[in-house]
Amino acid sequence: MERAASALIPQRSNGLRGVNFGEISEMLSVDLPGDYKELANCYPTLEFDDFLRVPLPTPGRERVFVEGVFRELEILRDIQEAGMAEEYVAHPEPGGLIPWSESLSGDVFYWRVFGADPDGWPVVVNSRNDEWWEFPGGAIAFLVGIMDGTIEMRGLPPRTPGLNPRVRVFTD
Repeated sequence: MERAASALIPQRSNGLRGVNFGEISEMLSVDLPGDYKELANCYPTLEFDDFLRVPLPTPGRERVFVEGVFRELEILRDIQEAGMAEEYVAHPEPGGLIPWSESLSGDVFYWRVFGADPDGWPVVVNSRNDEWWEFPGGAIAFLVGIMDGTIEMRGLPPRTPGLNPRVRVFTD
């Protein structure tokens, strides 16, 4: 990912940040994909080109992180009840979605939970234009694809963020 966003390099932690993913998994009743855990162990919350934010858990504040996930799941349930979620449902329903990223314009990015291997979960996009679509790769592949333009940005602004985006980090 640092090849697509070289501004990440000076932001990388010198060692593993020590996020307690066991605690997060217990609260969510599911493990998270390995690429996301790798990202969270290297960086705090990231924002790319003042558009895309990737909330990442802070060591010692895992509960606060999961509470944010639960708030987003409540919003998704409201979208479901309004009949605007197509066939998608919120976790923990079978095949449910778990939010992992968002744009500052109202787009939300989820994983669709299915199967025993979280590394096989696709990314689901809910654009602010109510367009829903899936990307068959993980979080990092999705982020890189958005930055380098190899993913069709249905319902999203074109090339935002772009290649070598500005990166802001947020720490607690």
